[in-house]
Amino acid sequence: MVKLNNSMILHVDYEVLDWMTYLQKKDIIDSFHMLARIFSPVLVIIYMSVLMFPLLREKITLPLLEVTTGYILMEFIKNYVARPRPTDMLVRAFGYSFPSAHTFEIVLVSLVMLQVAKQLIYNKKLLYLTYVTLLLVMALVIFSRLYLQVHFFSDVTAGVFLALSWHGIWGNVIEKLTKKQRNY
Repeated sequence: MVKLNNSMILHVDYEVLDWMTYLQKKDIIDSFHMLARIFSPVLVIIYMSVLMFPLLREKITLPLLEVTTGYILMEFIKNYVARPRPTDMLVRAFGYSFPSAHTFEIVLVSLVMLQVAKQLIYNKKLLYLTYVTLLLVMALVIFSRLYLQVHFFSDVTAGVFLALSWHGIWGNVIEKLTKKQRNY
C-alpha cells in the first residue's frame, strides 16, 4: 500500500508530521538525535549480545540469529519498497524510509529480551521493571523517529508489525524444530 502511494496512508503520514512540527524544541531535537544514535539498529544488536551472552552463553545463537536475519529481511524490504524519507527531516538520515530500521530492531530485540527475561528472572518485581524499561526505551526510540521527521507514521507502524511478525514466525519455526528434535 505504501509503494502504491495510498492516499489515506499518505494523509495520516503528513498529518502526524504536521503535528510533530508543533512539538519541536531545539533541546528536545538534540536529545532525540542522541537517543537515535545510541539506539541505532546495529548497536541495538550489539547491546543485546553483550547483555545476553553472560546469561545464555551457548544458547545465544538463536536469539542473535533471529535479530540478525530479521535485520537482513527488513533491509531487503526497505530496498525493495525504496520509499524516500520525508523532505523536512530535522537531522540527516540516509537510506530509504520504509520500514523504519530503528523501530524494527528496537521492537524485535525487546521482544527477544523479554522472552529471555521470562525464563531467567523469577523475581516478579524485577521482571516487571525489565518489561517497563524495555517498553519505555521502545516508545522513546519510536517517537524519536517521528519527532525528528526522518520517518513517516506508516514507516514506524510497519517496523513494529514487521518485528512482531518476524518474532512470531521465528518462534513457530524454533518450536517446530525443537519438537522434531525431541521426537528423535
